[in-house]
Amino acid sequence: MSQNQDYQNNIEHRCLNLVKNSMVEEKTFGLSRQEFIELQKWLKDAKPNPISNNFPDFIFKEGFIEHFAITSSQEDKKGAKQKRESSVFKKNSESSFLSNLDSSEENILVSQSFAKPFVEHSHYNLVNSIKKNWIKHMSSYEKSVSHNKIGIFLLEYIDLNIETAVLRENEPVEVFETYRLSLDKDLLNWMYTFKEKIQYLILINSLSLEVIKIGSIPDIIKEIPYVIYAPTVCLWQTKNVGYGTPFMHGP
Repeated sequence: MSQNQDYQNNIEHRCLNLVKNSMVEEKTFGLSRQEFIELQKWLKDAKPNPISNNFPDFIFKEGFIEHFAITSSQEDKKGAKQKRESSVFKKNSESSFLSNLDSSEENILVSQSFAKPFVEHSHYNLVNSIKKNWIKHMSSYEKSVSHNKIGIFLLEYIDLNIETAVLRENEPVEVFETYRLSLDKDLLNWMYTFKEKIQYLILINSLSLEVIKIGSIPDIIKEIPYVIYAPTVCLWQTKNVGYGTPFMHGP
């Protein structure tokens, strides 16, 4: 198995374990008590696909779980723009620091900080990322899975750059620090068209967990108020500290 495949497998396992450890009934939408208990059992029973680079990522007796990452950053053929630019920023920051350290006097403390605004994030980018990846994995589903199995899509939002504001009449605005799919009426309606093939959707990031029963979406959206999604203003930041040494300056 390649190092890249090992890395991807570790991401998938970590994400599934995070879901299992965070599962509480209050974070579910459209599930009965019995369905919640049943879903917990499926998550616990899920095992990695023995063919690690094939669909799906995890299997259990009654069905499967497929994991994929989504982003609110701009995407192109090479993937998320933020991920690439973050790597370049870190590399350039370290290179600049080492260059300054090399030219500093011996035993002088050198400290250097760098900051750069994140690439543009938007709700539009996030919806496109979800739909693009969803359709891609549905194509794999059609080739690999019999339609009598329980299907669970596990979406991992890799950014924390979209906030959700909920506006209700005569009530203070409620703001969530991250994207809330359970309030995204248009996208939920789109996902509902897949209800015969994908029964559950799980969206997770480091701040929130949402577990949605696809078949219950018509009832879920009846309760959705007016919602605004907005990007947060964030910076990449690094700080490097070190001392000039005799080794760096030579004899």
